[in-house]
Formats: sequence, structure tokens, C-alpha cells
Amino acid sequence: MKDLITDRTPLVIAAEINTIRHQTGKILLAGAIEIGRRLKEVKDLLPYGEWGKWLKESVSYSQRTDDRLMQVCEEYGTKLLASPDNDSLSDSSPVTNLTYTQALILLGLPEEEREVFIAEHDVESMTRVELQQAVKDRDQAIQEKKDFQNALILKSSELTQLTTQTQSLEQQVNDYKSKYSAEQEKVTLKQRELEAAKEEAPSARKIAELEKKLKDAESKSSVRTTEAQFNIHRDNMIKAYDELLKMLTALDRTDPEVKEKYRETASMIVENMAKSLKVCRTNLSIDTTQSERG
Repeated sequence: MKDLITDRTPLVIAAEINTIRHQTGKILLAGAIEIGRRLKEVKDLLPYGEWGKWLKESVSYSQRTDDRLMQVCEEYGTKLLASPDNDSLSDSSPVTNLTYTQALILLGLPEEEREVFIAEHDVESMTRVELQQAVKDRDQAIQEKKDFQNALILKSSELTQLTTQTQSLEQQVNDYKSKYSAEQEKVTLKQRELEAAKEEAPSARKIAELEKKLKDAESKSSVRTTEAQFNIHRDNMIKAYDELLKMLTALDRTDPEVKEKYRETASMIVENMAKSLKVCRTNLSIDTTQSERG
């Protein structure tokens, strides 16, 4: 008989306390569900506007407590009250082992995810703080996933815009090449006309006229080529400036300090560009004056 007596050690007593506490928590949950079910029943019977008064006078419940008890009943009542003595149901549904505190914490999870969460986290052996942290970590992971997906969508949109811009630039380059080729063909034709005229020994006046036409064609080709190049560079600068403004606007909402740093850098770049253009204009004026004097 002495072999059957278990030593009363602190470890054994702690296990007994934890078991009693867990069983008490399960009883509290079952009681909360029953109370919630009856609260719903009374609410359906009372006239509109009488519910708050009845809670205060009849059961001394606040509106918050009432809402929580009815929510517990709605979320857990079907599984816990359908067959309270059915062991197979208890084995198949993890929520049947929850305490009242655990059930309240898990109310924040969607019903379809709750049992999966319980199975993955061994909720029965977790403390209240551990369970709250696990739910918080789960919510944070979901939010991070959503943020990542939104970032991917944004990057995809940016990539599409860049692709469109690249295609537009490629089209501009192709147009420029076509115009350049057409002008070169005109120059080549004038050169051939000049060579043919020289071979036929025409008058000096005729040769001068043809040479003038050749120079005009070459000058026109150079002007159109320069204009096309200028337009491409101008459009690129405008687009780059617009993108810079968009980036500074976005940074103003997320990181004003970094935005101010980049704004100062951008201002310096614009000022340097303006100074360079001013020097270029001065040099051009000097060259023009000297050319006129010459």
C-alpha cells in the first residue's frame, strides 16, 4: 500500500493547482456561454429601448459585459453546448479545452482560423501573457504580409510606368533616326547633283547656286537634328524633375528630415544648372559680338 502513496512534493502540488485552475476556467467558459445564451433570449423578448435598463436593474451588467458574454456564446456556444458529455466531440474540437480567459483572447481571431491557431500554438499550456503575445505576433505577421503585397503592387505599377516611358523614348529615338536618315538622303542627293553639275562644266553661277543649296540642306539637317536632340533631353529633364517632386512629396509624409535633405541637394543641382546656362548664354553673346565685328 505504501508504494501507491504519491509523495506530496511542490512539483506535484503545482500540477494539481494548474489542473484545478484549468478546469475552473473551463467551467467559467461554459457558464459564460449559458449566460450569453439567456441574455440573447431576453434581448429578443424586450421592447426596443428597454435592454439597457433591464441589464442594470436585473443583472447589474454593463453594456460592455453583456456584449462580451453574448459574443462568447455566439463564437463558442455551438461547439461547447451541443454535446457537453460527448468525448469524441471534445477530442475533435480544440476549442472545447479552452478556459474562459483563453476564449476571450481568441475572440479576435476569425472563426475559420481559430482551431488552426490553437493546434499550432498549444494554447492549453500557454499563460495569458504568452497567448496574447502569440495573437499579437500573428496579427503583425498578417499585416506585414499585406504591406509586402501592397509594396509589390506599387513596384509593379512603377515598373509598368517605367516600361511605358522606355517604349516612348525608344519611339522618339526611332523617329529621330528616321528623320535623320531622310535628311541625309536629301544631302546625298544634293551632293550628287553638284557632282553631276561639275562634270558637265556648268557656269560658275550654277555651281554657286548648287553649293548654296547643298549648304542650306546640310544646315537644315543639322538644325533639325539638334532640335530633335534638344526635345529628347528637354522631355527627359521634365520627367526627371516630375519624378523628383513625387519622391519628395512621398518623403514629406514618411520622413520629413530625409525629404528636407534631398530637397536641399535638388535645389543645389537646379541652381548649378541655372548658373551653367547663364555662363553659356554669356559666352554665346560674346561669340556673336566678335563674329559681327569680324
